[in-house]
This record gives sequence, structure tokens and C-alpha cells, in this order.
Amino acid sequence: LKPFEQLMGCLPPASCIHVPRPYRKLMIDEKSPIIKFYPKDFEVDMNGKRNPWEGVNLLPWIDVKMLKDAIKSHIPDSALTADERNRNSLGKVLCYTYDPTAVETVPSPNREIGLLDIQKCVSRVSVIDQPDRLDIAFKPELIPGTQIPSPGFPSLNVLPIKNVEQDKFGLNCFGFPSKYKNTTLFLHEMPQLPPAEQLADNVIGKSLYINWPMMHEARVVAVSDANCEVRLKKKKKNVRKWTPVEAQRWESESESYTQYYLSGGGVPGSGGVNIGNIQIRLKLLPLQGMKTNPANGSTKKLFGTEEADVPLQLALWKAPAPDPRFVERGPLTLQDRFPPNANVVLTKGKYRGCQATVVGIVDGDKVGVKVQVFPPEPPFGLAIARSVQESYISAADASKLLQIHPKVFNKITGTLNVDPGRYDLGLNLKYRNNTCVLGYTRARKDDRNVNKKAKKAWGAGDSLLVIGSTRNGSGQEEEQRPKILWEFTPKAVRLVAAFKQKFPQLFAAVSKYPDERFYDARQVFGPKGAEMLPKIREWLNNIETAKIPRTPTSTDAMPMAAVQAVQRAADVRTAALEQQGPLKESLIKVPPSALYREGSTTATDVMLASDHNENSAPELGDRVANLCANGIPFGARGTVVSVHDPATGCVEVVMDEEFIGGSTLQGACSNFRGKLCVWAHLLRTSASDSKGLVDQMIPVGSGKSNVEKMLGNAEKQPVNRQNSQPTEVKSSWDAQADFAEETINKEKPESKDPRTATPSKRTASSGRAGRLVHSKEARRPAEKGTGFKGMKRGGKTGFEMWKGMVNSKKPSTPVAASGTPMQVLGINVQGSSNVPKSQNTKSSVQASEASAGLKAMLGVAPTQQTSGPAIDLDTPTAASTNAAADLKAMLGVGSPPRASSLPPVVPAAAVLPPPPPPPPSAADKLLQMMRQKEPASQPPVTQSQVSGFNFTYVEEGKTSTAP
Repeated sequence: LKPFEQLMGCLPPASCIHVPRPYRKLMIDEKSPIIKFYPKDFEVDMNGKRNPWEGVNLLPWIDVKMLKDAIKSHIPDSALTADERNRNSLGKVLCYTYDPTAVETVPSPNREIGLLDIQKCVSRVSVIDQPDRLDIAFKPELIPGTQIPSPGFPSLNVLPIKNVEQDKFGLNCFGFPSKYKNTTLFLHEMPQLPPAEQLADNVIGKSLYINWPMMHEARVVAVSDANCEVRLKKKKKNVRKWTPVEAQRWESESESYTQYYLSGGGVPGSGGVNIGNIQIRLKLLPLQGMKTNPANGSTKKLFGTEEADVPLQLALWKAPAPDPRFVERGPLTLQDRFPPNANVVLTKGKYRGCQATVVGIVDGDKVGVKVQVFPPEPPFGLAIARSVQESYISAADASKLLQIHPKVFNKITGTLNVDPGRYDLGLNLKYRNNTCVLGYTRARKDDRNVNKKAKKAWGAGDSLLVIGSTRNGSGQEEEQRPKILWEFTPKAVRLVAAFKQKFPQLFAAVSKYPDERFYDARQVFGPKGAEMLPKIREWLNNIETAKIPRTPTSTDAMPMAAVQAVQRAADVRTAALEQQGPLKESLIKVPPSALYREGSTTATDVMLASDHNENSAPELGDRVANLCANGIPFGARGTVVSVHDPATGCVEVVMDEEFIGGSTLQGACSNFRGKLCVWAHLLRTSASDSKGLVDQMIPVGSGKSNVEKMLGNAEKQPVNRQNSQPTEVKSSWDAQADFAEETINKEKPESKDPRTATPSKRTASSGRAGRLVHSKEARRPAEKGTGFKGMKRGGKTGFEMWKGMVNSKKPSTPVAASGTPMQVLGINVQGSSNVPKSQNTKSSVQASEASAGLKAMLGVAPTQQTSGPAIDLDTPTAASTNAAADLKAMLGVGSPPRASSLPPVVPAAAVLPPPPPPPPSAADKLLQMMRQKEPASQPPVTQSQVSGFNFTYVEEGKTSTAP
């Protein structure tokens, strides 16, 4: 078949644009002689599959002769262009063969995208003549000398197979049982075995091979039968006799294991074999890989910590194909470990994270290196992560603000199925307690259980699991999952309010029947309700959250604005270093345990978080240097912007410079800057006192303790609930939170904390069934309050506390009433509020000192200051406002604009005067310190909108243009 004929044989009619225009009519024209090859409607076989894309499309077979005749009669070669005829012709068939004597250099086909020349290609190419000869056919035969099984490859015949049968037994490999016949392998029946107490001496501590058919080494730690379990404790055999209940449980588990290996448990490799009766079960620790001793270079096998429960008949005593990659070796000499000119990264000392080149071996036990001294880095990542944060409100409070039932709010923010057509008319801000939308929603679990495990998870857990591991779904009961509590940002509340204002009928119907799983469009919108579904779906497709990727709820990530700020701060740092010239070099001698050599970690080696990062969990904003993460240049530096589930051990980083293997992190950063990495493959370079520096750089009021003070101060302020003229409140939550931060900068007056007073008892009707009981909430209920919660604030907030915080007044400075909470969120807003100026000289002096220190660490020239009054960063003067605006433009930090896709929710009223400019936020002040009064000779640093790589398509024979 020619190339276009092959496309006609595999493409659906919806993809006809990928073939030349003359061919398309054969795929979509009803009069086409081969139109039956391209049906519009067809069945999808979902046998044993879970997702639609896993199904098998039941399409008609294509008659090759009929296809070629139709093309020949309807599309002659004259109907194609010269370029299309060239594409449709058969080219030369090339044969590439390995040849160690070939040392030629193969030029790069495109150096502009990072492809380099291949030095010493060790291969040769030849042209196969007459590729269309019919007397040459493929022979499905193994080449003589082929090793079966090959190390690292699966094989079915390594177990003693008695016979093979086909039958319907519901094989489950992908989540659902199969409805067709499947092949079953029957193993030989095992003879009567001695009890576990007799076998233990010959089995415990030995290495066996499990995980059929991909046999893998594991170490036996325990043996059990129907009467007892035997394992070693402190090098002594310990026999634990089963109680009657435990013996019955062992028998029941053995029967479930037999069925598990027969029908499968939704895990590939777990079904299709009849193992017969289970007499003995083994507890084993799977081999995780090879661990290298940093002191002498020796390697040893590293076994896991999570036990796998495997029947004895599925274990082999000898490796069917020994793998040379898992062979232990002894110590290496320093000359072999660190040859001259090898690239290394220092992992300890004051040069931690700096790159160096090996010069030679010094004093017999030291390595002489020429290190590139990297200037001290400011903890700008930690500072931005702390200052640029989202505020959240519970689902119960969000429903109160919107005055809708909590069940309605839950459906609207999740999935809402409406027929006909099974339209999903929900906002999809949350999905099955698994995914959320950063900046809009997050899920909180029970901190009493989750946080303690998370602190240890970076040093525990196996990266390699086998069939039989508890965490791999071997039929054992899973641990009870903690309850999920959803929280929402003001942006999410505004989005729901806009949705409600746009389609009130939908909300009314869901409110009337909140417990329905599916809704009928005619019941919701009337007789012509089906016509409304595409319109609502189109509106949902155009809102800003439609294009934001969904994130696992276990992920802790920076807001989008913070990620952009981190990237631009790194650009500022990189530009300053480039202006200073090449890095200084220093000759030092270091112990070999303080060095990591490039390329010293192979695919079978294991690196633990405790090797270089002292087993500490990563934090948002941590500065890192790459050791062996795939796709990142060796020694490259970056910042942690996302921390995933500790069980995965992965983080997302934004690197300081572009690299060919980088991505956008789903739109969070510029292209070629982001990467998903294993935390153990990175080296944390943040200084141990980084948190102290962050406390100095960020103005008072950004930390957790100051937030608690802010909330306590807000509790003391009376809440004006009297009816008054509505005033406009800025819709930006950041501006209002910053105003509250300025409020607590004043010295706190000595007064009794109202939180210590005895609260009034809450009645049984407090907030249940959707009722609003604000009067009880204002007097602070006995249980945990509800309301907006800042980062790591726990539950020390309240609905009225938050309102009091926004409405709080400074001494001798009157502030207009802020109105309803909906107005504070930017929904149906009127009026304005005055923002007082700060006069705290002490905080200004501290901020000025922090500014000088931060600019010094960033490499920006310090500003010459004359004697005079200290600069008050809290006062929104013209200079400070311009500096903040300049840095907001440079680093992209500030109050994000309201989405253009959301219609403005403003009541019909008189035209309001423009609101006053918002006060500088904590992020603005941090950025202001980074660039305030920068010398005019230094050019401004802006982010390049064009990538350093050129991926422009260039036709063969033409030259590329500059990007």
C-alpha cells in the first residue's frame, strides 16, 4: 500500500483533513463506493474496560482490493500536486546495523531544537534493493542463540504448568470482569508439605523470585500456615500460634488469594492462573534496587519495607534468568569513582549545590576540585510562597453567602448530569474527592492522621511493588480514608454567583430536587429545555476554569501568580549574575562523601530522600539543584512550586533557565521551564536559616501567628449590622486582606481576649438544613468557627470574624461600612472604603534593612541612602506605588484581574466613582524591596516571550528563519 492508501485504511472520516482533498470525498460522500468502510455509528466493545477510550471499536474489515480500485478510478495521479505525488511514492528502504568500527560523525538534522551531532555513531546504513520482492517473507522464528527467558523480560513457562484451558471465569485485568472465554494456566498440584515451623529455618532470610511472570527477587521474612506464623525477631525464631479466629481468617484469606490469582484484581499480571490449594504462604520484602555507599563506592542490594504475601507455589528458588544489573560489588578506588575532568556537585558544606570539576586525588583520601562559587541565594521562593497565598472558605459558609442549599452548592461545584445527551452542567471545581482546581478549591483531610504520616512518608514506602503487596491491591482491606472537607476561594464563590445569575432556572430546579442523580431538561427548563443545554455548556466552556487543569487533592501547590513570581524572580537573579561576569572559581579538597558525580546513578540504583536532604519533606519555595532528575541539565537550579502525595515522592520545579526537556507544567510557567521530578533526585540548596530571613523580608502580618493576632483583633472590633447606605468594596480579596494586615501593625491595646470568654450555647438549629443563624455565629459558637482560612491557619476563624476583620477600624481613622459579605466578595458591590495609611516607623526601618539585605543577596546594587527619616513601606506614596507596579509587572504578582468570561454582577444603580487604589500587599512590598531605587544604568529585566529554542517547521531543502 502507498502512504495515502495506508491512511485511508486507518483514519476515521472525522480525520479526513489529514489526507489530500481529492481523497476526502471517498470517506464522507454518501455515493462513495467504499463509504461502508467509514460508518458514522458503530458499537464499542467495553468488555473488561473502565474508560471509553479503552474500548474496542467494532468496525467493518477493509477490502484492500476494493480500496485500491476505488482510489484508482476516482483519484488519478493527475489530481494530486507534485508535492503530494512525491509524498505518496515509495522511498528507499534503509537497513541500520550496529558496527563498533564505524566512527563517523552524523550531522544533526536540526541543531536549532537542541539536537547535536552524533559523534562515533558505531552504526552503518545500507540500501535494500527490490523491497517489493514477493519471494521474501517475514519468518516468525527466533534467531539461533536467543536466551529464553531474557533478564528483565517476562516468561510464562518459568512455573510448572500442567495444562491450559479456556473458560469463562470473569478475568479482571483493568477493573471489570471479562464476559468472554479466557485462557487459564493450571499449575501442578504441590505434594503435602511440612509445617511452617520446620520450613522456617531453610526459608527465612533467603532470596526467592516472585511476581510471576515478571520474576523479581525478594527476601523472605516470615512463613505461615494454617496453624502459626514464624519470623525472626532479634535473630531469634519467633513462633506465633494462631487463635481459632486467626486460623479461620488465614484459611479465608488463602481462598481469596486463590480466586485473586485466577480472576485477577484489576491489576495486570494478577489473573489467569489456577494455583490450587494453598498450604504455605510467605512474607517477603521486594528488592528495590542497588544502594551505593557514598564513602567507598560499593553497592549492596536494598530491600523494601512493605511486605508482600505470596503463596509458596508462585515462588522460585533460583532466578530463571540472572540479571547482571543486580550483582553486588566491592569498594572502588577514588581514581575510578572521580576521574579527572569529571563534573560533580558538592552536597555538603558552604559550597552545597555548587558545580565543580575534578582536578585529581589529594592526600590519598580527598578529592581536589575546582568549584564555581555561586553567590548566596535569597530565599525568594519561600518568601513568595508565604506572601502570595489564597484564602479559603468552607462549603457551608459559601452556601450561606450565596443563600443556596449546601446540597445544591455541592452539585453545582461538582458534576451535574442533565438529559437528554447526558450533559454535565456542573462547574467541575471538584471531582470525586480526587481532583481540584488550584486557586478555586482544595480538599482538607483529618490533620491528626495525615500530617504525621506525611512527615515520615519521604523516608518510608517502597517505590517498587509486586503482586501480593498490600498497597498494590492484593485483596487485603484498605485503610479507612479520612473524611474530605472542601474549601473554596472567593473566586469560586463569585463564579457560582455569576452562574446563578446567568441561569437561575437551573438553580431553582436543583434546589427543588437536590437529591436527584440525573435531571431532565424539560423538567428544568420547560418543553424546549433540550435547546438550553448546549447554551449552558457553551457558557461553561468559555469560563476561565474550563481550561485550568485539574490537580490531585493530595497536591500542595503555589497559586498561579506565585509560580509566575518565582519564575520572574529567578530571571532577575540570573540577569544580575550575568552582569557580574563569570563565577569565581576556587580550588578546594573535599571528602568523597560530599560529592555527587554526574551520571553515577543508573536505572537500577536507589536514591533516598535521606541521602542528601536529611529525610526532610520538601516545602513550597525550596531552592534545589539537579542531581539525576531525567531531562534536566546536571547541576541546574530551580524552585519547588508543587509537592505531590508523599507516597509518590514527586515534586514540580520551575528551573531558572530553559532546558530542552522542560514543559509548562500545564500552563503554570513558561515553556521549557517546568519539570516533574523525584524529590530524592534533587538537592535542596536553601539555607537552614531561610525561614528566619523570610520573616525579616515579609512585612509583619503574613505569618501564622500574626494571622491569629489579626483574627483576634478583628474579634474585638464591633460589627455594624445596622442598615446603612451601601458602599463599594473592592472585589479583590488581596487588597482587603492587606488592609487587615496593616490594621494589626499597630500595637495591640491591652484588653481581655473575647475568645477566652465563655461562649453561649448553640441551639440545635444552628446552620442545619440550610438555615442562616448569623446571630448565634456572631457570639462565637463553642465548636470550631467557620469562615475564610488562610494557609495553615487551621480552624481559628469565623464567618463574623472575617467580616469584622474587613470592617475593622483603626484608631482615629474612620472607615466606611463594608456592607454584606457578598459585596466583600465582589458580588453586587456598591460604594467604597477608605484605606488608612500606616505610620509604624519601627516596621518601616525593619523593612528597609530587609530590603538592603535582599537586594545584596539578589546581586542588585544597593541604594545609597542619605540621613533622614526612615522610608515607610506601608505608606502608599507615589514612589512606592510606582515601584510596586513596576515589580508587579516584572514578576507578575498582584491581585489577579477578574476573568473576562465572567459577566459583571452589578445592580442597576447610578454610576459609581472609581475606587481608590488598593494598598500594597505583602507580595508588593517584597518585590518593592527587590527593585526599589535601582540604579538607572541597569537595564530593566523583562521576561522573554519567545523561547530560546526554535521549533518552527522547515521544509526539506529550505533554510529556517530566525525566531
